[in-house]
Amino acid sequence: MFSCTVTGAADHPIIQLSGSLTLEHCREIHSELLARLPKNGSVTLDLGETDKSDLSFVQILCALLKEPNTTTIFANLPAHLFETAASLGADSLIKEISSRTEENV
Repeated sequence: MFSCTVTGAADHPIIQLSGSLTLEHCREIHSELLARLPKNGSVTLDLGETDKSDLSFVQILCALLKEPNTTTIFANLPAHLFETAASLGADSLIKEISSRTEENV
C-alpha cells in the first residue's frame, strides 16, 4: 500500500508519503512527486508514515536531490531508509538527506 498527502503552500508543499516505498509503487511515487514539486522553491518530504523502502525509492531520492530549481527538506526520516541506503553503499545519500532535515535547515 502507498499513499500521498499534500499540505502547505503552493511554493512550499509538504508531501507526506505513507506505506511502502518499493518497486511495486515506484511509478506511482514518481508520478505523485513530479505532479507536486514546485517549479521553483522548496518542498518538505515527510517519510514518517512509511514502513519500508528499496533501491527504486533510493533512485527517486537521488533524482529529487539533483533537481536544480527545488530544494528538498526531509521530515521524519525512518530507520528503514537509512538501512536501505547503507545496504546499497549509498553513504553520500545518507549524509545528504541527514543534512537536509528540518532541524538542520
